[in-house]
Amino acid sequence: MKKSLSLFHLIFYGTGMILGAGIYSVIGKAGGVAENGLWISFLLAALCASLTALSYAELATMFPKTGGEYIYVKNIFPQWPYLAMLCGSMMIFAGISTATTVAIAFSGYIQQFADIPEFVTAFCLLGVFTLVNILGIKESSWVNVVFTLIEISGLLIFVWVGLQSPKFGEALAEPRFDGAIISGAALVIFAYFGFENIVNLVEESKAPEKDLPKGIIISLVISTILYLLVSLTALALGSPEELSRSNAPLSDLTRNAASWIPRTLGAIALFSTANTVLISMISTSRIIFSMAREKDLPQVFSKLLKKRATPWMGALAVFALAIALLPSGGIEVVASASSFATMIAFTVINLALIYLRFKDPERKRPFKVPFTIGRLPLIPTFASFVSVALLFFFNREVYVLGAGVIVFVTLLYIFLRSRRSS
Repeated sequence: MKKSLSLFHLIFYGTGMILGAGIYSVIGKAGGVAENGLWISFLLAALCASLTALSYAELATMFPKTGGEYIYVKNIFPQWPYLAMLCGSMMIFAGISTATTVAIAFSGYIQQFADIPEFVTAFCLLGVFTLVNILGIKESSWVNVVFTLIEISGLLIFVWVGLQSPKFGEALAEPRFDGAIISGAALVIFAYFGFENIVNLVEESKAPEKDLPKGIIISLVISTILYLLVSLTALALGSPEELSRSNAPLSDLTRNAASWIPRTLGAIALFSTANTVLISMISTSRIIFSMAREKDLPQVFSKLLKKRATPWMGALAVFALAIALLPSGGIEVVASASSFATMIAFTVINLALIYLRFKDPERKRPFKVPFTIGRLPLIPTFASFVSVALLFFFNREVYVLGAGVIVFVTLLYIFLRSRRSS
């Protein structure tokens, strides 16, 4: 694979995926729960996300191969090949369901400008970004840079409107910490997901040992600053009750501003959702490629385009699976199941890092998570508890769907192993 990505590109990949479409919807529900403590919920969620982000940074520099969670588990627990297969498959499911649900959200936003059937719009968006993915990582990265800058500009416009209000920053004078803040953090932490996708670009990074940890950390810092400003603006422009009732709070809260602002934010939401789809498809195609290369999926998916060195069969697989999910009913459940799968992966990754610290303490670590007692790393230990705790914040339907995915992966694993042994 071509080493085309600098630290600059990695930061934009991480920032673009974290910002994504989540902030446009989750802030309303979280504001209704945390009320004036919304900004503290975002800060707490950033802290929790950062704990696991450091674990990813350490493992990515130790195992600089495309495949992320799958590669780490496969190398750390070689005695349990099923665990690696399960972890990789869960992240494939998370990536594909994210791409599908956000493509549908894109279709909804575009209805403001053109009356096009949702399925047609989503199908075309997935198709175009499959071609961008196959075209090359360098080309994809510049599309992502442009889209991410547009995303950031939309949030800054919203903050600019908030700065005109005399209520901006009033929430800072009423700091508190209670159960509502924690519940709000449990909601908004999903708006920080995306940093983990950077590790799937490790083989296409020019200096992964140096740049990957920086890319993960800097993208989280940028996103946290923007989220804090947006949360303070939301509290200045509307009450917690107004936030909880709105499905599009950023647009609704700016209706009393200049007439061009709500429409502009609606247009920017198109780029935000599109960027999330693009990055999800790119990172997921890399996981499929890695699993096929390691012979845990059919090897046809490990094929690279000769001149561009892109995993074109993996990209086509992502496209096909995303299209298959488009007609799904209860798409909110599928989206939540994506977050559920990600939280399982976070739990496994933190536990894997702890295990490796005891199993192989002398192994070279270009980046090392700080603070230990003996061989026990404190930050990944705490992150493990946080990840497990967040697994209890889902609806029953999500657990049923998650169990269905696990059963499917188990049957696929048994089938592929039987074929290899025969």
